[in-house]
Amino acid sequence: MEKLVYQLWKKDDDSLENFKESLLSNLTKDLDGLVKELQINIADADVEPASGLAQSNYPPAANAVIFLKVQSYFLAHTLEDHLHKVAKKIHGFVVSESVILDDIKKSPLGLRSEGFSQVVFLEKPETMCTFDWFEHWTKHHTKIAIETQSNFIYIQNSIVRSLQKSSPAFIAIIEECFPYEAMSDPEVFYDAVNNPELLAKNGQVMMSSCEKFIDFKKIEVIPTSRYRMV
Repeated sequence: MEKLVYQLWKKDDDSLENFKESLLSNLTKDLDGLVKELQINIADADVEPASGLAQSNYPPAANAVIFLKVQSYFLAHTLEDHLHKVAKKIHGFVVSESVILDDIKKSPLGLRSEGFSQVVFLEKPETMCTFDWFEHWTKHHTKIAIETQSNFIYIQNSIVRSLQKSSPAFIAIIEECFPYEAMSDPEVFYDAVNNPELLAKNGQVMMSSCEKFIDFKKIEVIPTSRYRMV
C-alpha cells in the first residue's frame, strides 16, 4: 500500500466553487476503484477566517491537497490523468504516514470534517542533516505539537520521493485539524482559552521548537476544509 499526496491548482478560467464541485463529485467518481482511500482538502470560502494562518513561499498556493492510498502507484497509471482533467497543475509525492492523533468521529465519511485542516509542507534547512531533522521532528517536536495546541487530528507524512521534477524539495507534509474557532482565535489554537499565561507559554514553546528545524522561507501553510470521500 502506498500513500500519495498531491497539490492541485485550479484552471485559470475555473471558479473556486466549480473546482470544489469537480473534486468532490467528478474526481471522486473517476477515482472509484483506483484508490483504497481518498481525502480531499480544499482552500475554500469556509476557511477564509484562517487567512491569517496561510503562508506561501511558492505562490500561488495550491487550491487543494489530495490524500489517497493505492495498492501500488505503478498499478494506478491513470491516476494523474484524472487529476489533470480538473487541475491546471499538480505536484505529487509518495509519503510514509504516521498517525499521531485521529479523532475519526469529527471527520465523517462523505461530509465536511469539523473545524478546519491545516496542511503544512516543510523543507529541511540547508544547515541541518536529514537524520537530525527527523530526530527533532519525531522525538522532540511531536510531543510539543500535541501538548501546546488544540489539534484533534495530527498526521505526519515523511516524503519518500517526488512524482514531478518541478516539485519543491519538501521533506515532509503535516496535516493538523483544529476547532473552527482556532482559525481566528489564538487562545483556541494554542489550547489556552481565558488563560493568557498559558497562551504565551504554549506559543513560545511551539515556536522555539519550530525554529530549530523549519526553514520559514520555504514553507507552505494551507488552511483547508477536509472531506474524507472513500
